[in-house]
Amino acid sequence: MRALGKGPLTMLLCTLAEHNDVEVDRARHWLACYQSVAQKQMASSLRQLSSQQVLRLAVEALTHRQPLTGDQLKKTKPKGSPLAWQDAVELLLDHKDWSSLVALLAHLGRQPAETAIWLQISRCLSRRHRLYVDETGLPQADVDYRALARLYGLCADAAQNAKVEKVQRALNHLAASAQEIAGEHVNAISRLNRLDPHAKSVAVQLDIARNHCKAGDAIQSIASLDMALRLQVSTKNVEGQVSTGMLEAGRSEFTVPEKSFDLKKASRALSDLSRMAQEKGTPVFLVSGTLLGYVREGQLLSHDKDIDVGIVGWENQYALCMALQESGLFTVSAQFLKGPETFYIPIKHNATGMWIDVFVYHPKDGKWITGVDFFFGYRQTFAFTPFELQDIEFLDVTMKAPINPEINLTENYGNWRVPDVAYLSHLESPSTMDKGGLSYMLTARLQALSACIKNKPAKLRKILTLMREHQGVDGAMSLELIDLLNQSVSPKDAHSEEPCHA
Repeated sequence: MRALGKGPLTMLLCTLAEHNDVEVDRARHWLACYQSVAQKQMASSLRQLSSQQVLRLAVEALTHRQPLTGDQLKKTKPKGSPLAWQDAVELLLDHKDWSSLVALLAHLGRQPAETAIWLQISRCLSRRHRLYVDETGLPQADVDYRALARLYGLCADAAQNAKVEKVQRALNHLAASAQEIAGEHVNAISRLNRLDPHAKSVAVQLDIARNHCKAGDAIQSIASLDMALRLQVSTKNVEGQVSTGMLEAGRSEFTVPEKSFDLKKASRALSDLSRMAQEKGTPVFLVSGTLLGYVREGQLLSHDKDIDVGIVGWENQYALCMALQESGLFTVSAQFLKGPETFYIPIKHNATGMWIDVFVYHPKDGKWITGVDFFFGYRQTFAFTPFELQDIEFLDVTMKAPINPEINLTENYGNWRVPDVAYLSHLESPSTMDKGGLSYMLTARLQALSACIKNKPAKLRKILTLMREHQGVDGAMSLELIDLLNQSVSPKDAHSEEPCHA
């Protein structure tokens, strides 16, 4: 609760713990800290601590709303046990006092501090990392990512001095992830290169590639992805637990509630969305895999991963999302609402936990353009012929779908009537724009790496065939790498994949 910023609830839980004889001393300790900050007056138990005690200094800074400074700490010379230092850091983290944290750890770094103190601080910082940095790559308003990167860097320096190499590497990796979200991509790349000077880690090379892409250098990003591919197939490198969520478009894998697609839950979520949207005068229509399921099978596809709907015109995103939020049935993150730059909005059905992807279609030059934003920091777009809508009955609810949906499906999937176990919608779809361009080449690398990690040989072979067809362009995959990847595919795995959309 403290880490989540739930101050009143923290005090309530500490009070309950104290009265129920649950870690009474620690409960009283944290209750005193939180009451001091809330009441802007130091609790009597804390006033008994030495004026040099590091936790007291942290409480005073928060109580008086005056961040700690280097000069102040130089004069005070804070002291305390490893646990006291950890508590001071955690309290400042709870209240997002980034300035005090940087000053405190910078001061500690100039002192001959115990290794145990740094290990405690490093542990409490790393435990909270997922609260500040996730795979969406989206910043949180109350997190100072430059300061967070500095904190990790100070801990990494201490780990280096203590010759704890594994801890140092882990902390530098966390620092780079904070720098990435802060937009300090050049600094993040420099730190990551020092982490992997001989280019032997798939995870680090993937992070380097992503930072290059976000910095606008697609060519260098592709080069780093090719290095990651070589490492993956040559050494079966799994260092860093590479997550396929970072290789794909749309939501982070942390937001996907379950691996299997629950048709009953998905049907309920889609029914609620359609009914609510029509009641609010902001209708949505079936697209992509959901439209394919309706036309080809009369139901949602059992092997699908999500629900796909669309709206036309970026201006309509606000009315729809406001209606969704007001209904209480769905959760929408405002971070995905980007005005004219909104092409995709993920929404969550609260009752079932199912996710629905809302694609925003932008009328332009006689086409409807939609797209997806990859976590790598680029967008891939798709162009469709405009269509009128019709009412249909699907899942016992009246919904909207394109008139003559076969035209839309053909533009999306080609021969959509025949299932294809290795269909690559982002690369093969007739609607894909900029085929052979840099966004296309980036997507091909990401999907190839995902296919390698997930052991999807049919998909990998198809990607490599496409790469052979795009020689001589910027970002083309070398024939040497294509051959290396082809050789990595085991013939016995050729039929080991599940069906895809088409």
